[in-house]
Amino acid sequence: MRLSRELSSFRQSSRRQYLCPASAGHLSQRPVHSNVAAAPSNHARRNVGAVKDTSRSDVVKRNEVGVQLLSRSLHAQVFKGVLFPKPPASSIQISKEHLQMHGLDPSQGSVLPDTKFQLPTLQGDDISQHFHRIGMHASEPWLSNAKTLASATLPPKPDNWQIQSGWTKYYHRADGSSYSEHVATPMHDGRPEEMLVFDVETMPKYHPYAIMACAVTPNAWYAWVSPWLLGETADPQQLIPLGEPTAPRIVVGHNVSYDRIRLLEEYSLAATQNRFIDTMSLHVAVNGISSHQRPAWLKYRKNKDLQKEQKDEAIEAVVEMMSSLEEQHLGESDGVKRHELEQLHRDMGESIDMLQAHADENGSADVLAGEDAAKRWEEITSTNSLAEVAKLHCGIEVNKAARNDLMELEPRQILENITDYLDYCAEDVSVTHQVYKVILPAFLTSCPHPVSFAGMLAMGSAYLPVDEKWEAYLDCADDVYNNMEVKVQDKLKQLAEDARRLAETDDESWKSDPWLSQLDWTPKAVGKSRGVYPPEEGSSPTSVEEVLVSETNEDARPSWYLNVLADPQAKQVMHRILPLLLKTSYSGHPLHFSSKESWHYIVANETRHLSLRANGQKAAVIFAKYVKKQFSEGVLDCSDPALAIDLCEGLDTTTISDRIIELANTTLTADLSQRETDPWLSQLDWTMIAPGEDPSPPKRVKKIKPVKLPPLLWPKWYWEATKPRKDMPPGTLEITVRNRIAPLLLHLSWFGHPLFHSREHGWTFRVPRSSKFKTRFKPLAFYDPADNALAEATLSGGYNFYKIPHKDGEKANVGNPLGKSFIKYAQDGTLKSPGDEAEEALELNAVCSYWISARDRIRDQLVIWERSDQKLGFPPLKTTGKYGAILPQMIPMGTVTRRAIEKTWLTASNAKKTRVGSELKAMVRSPEGYAIVGADVDSEELWISSCMGDAQFGFHGASAIGWMTLEGTKAAGTDLHSKTASILGISRDQAKVFNYSRIYGAGMRHAELLLLQSNPAMLPEESQKLAGNLYASTKGKNTHRPTLFNRKFWFGGTESYLFNKLEEIAMSAKPQTPALGCGVTYALSKEYLPEGFGANYMTSRINWVVQSSGVDYLHLLIVSMNHLIKKYDINARYLISVHDELRYLVTDKDKYRAALALQIANLWTRSLFAFKLGMDDLPQGVAFFSAVDVDTVLRKEVDMPCVTPSHPTPIPPGECLDITQVLAKTNGGSLMKDGLPMASEEAEQLEGSLEGYIEPDCLSHRVAYPAFLKAQASDDFGEIRGLSEQAQAKPSQERSRHAYNRRRTTTTSKYATNEFDWPSPSDRILRS
Repeated sequence: MRLSRELSSFRQSSRRQYLCPASAGHLSQRPVHSNVAAAPSNHARRNVGAVKDTSRSDVVKRNEVGVQLLSRSLHAQVFKGVLFPKPPASSIQISKEHLQMHGLDPSQGSVLPDTKFQLPTLQGDDISQHFHRIGMHASEPWLSNAKTLASATLPPKPDNWQIQSGWTKYYHRADGSSYSEHVATPMHDGRPEEMLVFDVETMPKYHPYAIMACAVTPNAWYAWVSPWLLGETADPQQLIPLGEPTAPRIVVGHNVSYDRIRLLEEYSLAATQNRFIDTMSLHVAVNGISSHQRPAWLKYRKNKDLQKEQKDEAIEAVVEMMSSLEEQHLGESDGVKRHELEQLHRDMGESIDMLQAHADENGSADVLAGEDAAKRWEEITSTNSLAEVAKLHCGIEVNKAARNDLMELEPRQILENITDYLDYCAEDVSVTHQVYKVILPAFLTSCPHPVSFAGMLAMGSAYLPVDEKWEAYLDCADDVYNNMEVKVQDKLKQLAEDARRLAETDDESWKSDPWLSQLDWTPKAVGKSRGVYPPEEGSSPTSVEEVLVSETNEDARPSWYLNVLADPQAKQVMHRILPLLLKTSYSGHPLHFSSKESWHYIVANETRHLSLRANGQKAAVIFAKYVKKQFSEGVLDCSDPALAIDLCEGLDTTTISDRIIELANTTLTADLSQRETDPWLSQLDWTMIAPGEDPSPPKRVKKIKPVKLPPLLWPKWYWEATKPRKDMPPGTLEITVRNRIAPLLLHLSWFGHPLFHSREHGWTFRVPRSSKFKTRFKPLAFYDPADNALAEATLSGGYNFYKIPHKDGEKANVGNPLGKSFIKYAQDGTLKSPGDEAEEALELNAVCSYWISARDRIRDQLVIWERSDQKLGFPPLKTTGKYGAILPQMIPMGTVTRRAIEKTWLTASNAKKTRVGSELKAMVRSPEGYAIVGADVDSEELWISSCMGDAQFGFHGASAIGWMTLEGTKAAGTDLHSKTASILGISRDQAKVFNYSRIYGAGMRHAELLLLQSNPAMLPEESQKLAGNLYASTKGKNTHRPTLFNRKFWFGGTESYLFNKLEEIAMSAKPQTPALGCGVTYALSKEYLPEGFGANYMTSRINWVVQSSGVDYLHLLIVSMNHLIKKYDINARYLISVHDELRYLVTDKDKYRAALALQIANLWTRSLFAFKLGMDDLPQGVAFFSAVDVDTVLRKEVDMPCVTPSHPTPIPPGECLDITQVLAKTNGGSLMKDGLPMASEEAEQLEGSLEGYIEPDCLSHRVAYPAFLKAQASDDFGEIRGLSEQAQAKPSQERSRHAYNRRRTTTTSKYATNEFDWPSPSDRILRS
């Protein structure tokens, strides 16, 4: 994408006409002259090849369709000893005709510099062996340790925990005895532990730092306790030390990035040798679920759980009946009846056995080891929590109830039961290891290439340096946002006050206003909660009061407390008081009791009864046997679940009574404010009873009823807008553009018609039937009772209602017409209000949208600052300021495509001048003496996809999409985006959205929605026609049946070859990425998916082929950089990768060597893709990054000033270097530390090994029959049928000749000989 854009100007200036070679299959050679004598300046840096020595003529290589290839020098170094069979003449002719049919001229190939320099020697006989070796080298010793840990037997968990701050090591002797000792870090036999399974616990309500942690190794258990939790320090920032940072160490955890950010050594500027293996990532890569599958899986899971619950209830009912039969049997004297009862009892027992056996069959866990091909995909996947993953892979039920305590309780309460929480933490560690033992081997089978493992490890070590500007950024963004929001809020508040005052008039003018009449004008009495207080007693009349008369006595106790002391297990206590003392809640809602409703809870002012009995009766009793299950499953929750379950069991012991009295004593200490505000304590009878006093209700003396003033009334909509809010005075009016009443107060209209809100359809607009309004939408019908007024206006009011268009199509409802996606409609007048308020509100929402959505995530970033007592290895500051570091919580493989995910940094937008806080990435800054060096892969996934299509021919640019990707230009209108724009009549930038969504597998319906979204006035018929034209031109048409060439396939489009190849991979029995051979997740594999449109999730599977190959690309780049950094001693560390971006932190003296290393890494990576797809050369235009950025901040482009409303000061530009400029800054391309030239052949020991290496079948992607190539290019179905018949007429001859040629290739040479050809009868047919 960026490549085609950035080369366009150069290509136009340097384009030359040439004649294609007369004989197909040979490289074209011709002189190319350049008039450019000097290297381009920074402002022209994207024009690759703008430098060339004009003192001599150079000869460049081109392939059969005019694509310029690598220089002979580079080709000899990268593809040494590799020579695949040349494509047959018939295939070349098909390609040329295909390109001509789509208006592409091979003679218009661009002229690029014939770049040549000495590369580092490949670590193997070819590029494939090279990557296997450097992948193995980058993986060790962590890969070996990982395998060892997966097969290790761990020592038993400690029975007793030694509570002391820091690390404690727990030894287990062979005789079963154990002991512990305090250690500084996990060590064994004087050496750092190399393999740990690790987990931390935190109390997020108080701070983000760990309060305890557990780790286990094959040698011992370890526990760490924070000094803060033990009260030894008031500083909560206690990071966990793991030990010597240079010691290679693997740390295994579930979502281990959460644990990593609590480790001390990881914040050091110098990278540690710790590597983190995330069991959640391994699960996602092997058994993960795609977003399209999730709704179906959740529905399946819900039904399965319901069936299990019904079976359990049935078994329980049978057990109760059997108990009843046993009692009858004991009391029955009649022998015949006793025999009948015995037989009935046996029959019931057998029915229980059958039910249990059926449940066990459906609930078996180990699906990977079985050979049941008919198993549903829903059974072999799960969501990503440890509990679900452990249940899927190991059949382990994990109890996570203690997590709620850590979220809610106070430190004192956690400390009181610290051993319980250490048990909980240790159990998570143990379960994680059980999962790890299953999932690591499965991952190494699914993704066997060592580069995949090494790349995953590297991505788990992300690191972002920051300085004092980070805190200034947070404060400034908040200030700007608050100031901007206040302006619009003030206007909305003024409109609300003006509208409220209409309620004080007698004319009720609001009824005739189309907008205000939609508000709820029901009068509501205003009280203290709204900041309106009644007159004080004595100064004016008050309401009736009843004054309780009781003595003041220090020994007095509350009435409820005296009842508990009298009999802790009395019915009154058990049924009315204990549920409140235990602070019992149902689904998180506090319980309430009334004589009318019994026990219930309240949601949104609605009373809801508890579902404790199957018959739906109101719950008068909480602690009963049939309620025990609700407590066990967490539906009912309380402060002491164990006590609640004992009470449900009906235990009547002294211990139970003591626990109840202890609970009552604790509750008695609650202060007055708690008694009044706590939802449970406020229901207790706190009437104070003195010793010896009758606890019956005290005497009451009535006051004289004074005159009552009329209440102050507000309209309900205004009353709700002033509801109590935290940290705000009572009665504060709070209205934002996100409130539902805001569009009504602003009097918003769509094409001049007033907006109306419907519960059923979201925001709509009302149009008189008499008007000549034209729209693509159908008038709405209303069936929800809440929309009766709209239904009445439709039926008898002479109006039609239409939906406001939503970007996701007609079925989606607009929830907020003031959202950022509507700003363009406010600017063109489609959406407006009487004044400028609507546009101003929309602009505010757009300007602040990023900060609104990302603020909490950004502020929650854990920044560790270097302090005098906590050195992180940063260089000394030359000025005032400070350094710190952020560790992104990266999940290396967070999706089924193995893409990394992270909530903040991987979703951060680029800085935009109209977005508050969007300068986030630029707040990552290199320390003094360092630079951030990185690059964006040009059109990564588009090139990979098109290369797969070209692989059918065996040469680059053979398909139209391949040629457009490599040689198409914006100026000539021959690049992919320009072609799409011309078909749809839209801008080139808009066309990019259509193109990439199509490549990722989106269908024609998606294109229709995008068209309707971009043009609200477009009719559906027009969007269908345009989308149909687009897909016919690009993807082509489909045969829809496998009768031709024994498969369904696309034909006639510019992208038909591409999609046929993607679908071929996606539909294969075991789909694998071409480059590294990574397999698809089991949930998307053909073996477990039903056939049929939609059910086979073809979009997800095609998307997997493309994006998972993109992940391979990134891993190859990372491993290449790892190899070059180590080999040439470049002082650099990995920072972060964002899909197609890669960044390193490098010392200033090594920054240009790192830039050269990135260029070489890209050349190697692209070459491996070409090699694995059966092509023994690489286009010059994609060999190198169009630019490598050398910068001081993290940003998309080095010349982006990053000016935003919250960051008005531009950031100076960095350097942006093309390959020619990089070579000039590295002495012609030297990676040597002293700058000396690279040796042409280095006599050295090859690194890594070829263990597990399998020779690739690179030619498997070529089409065996030219007839099928011709069929894909044709747009004539009759011709396709004839080609298929011809191909099927001589299948045995075709197959035997092809098989013979493949055998001859492998016996005469490792790959092929240059004389090899594929003559066949099909060649003659296609030439005729």
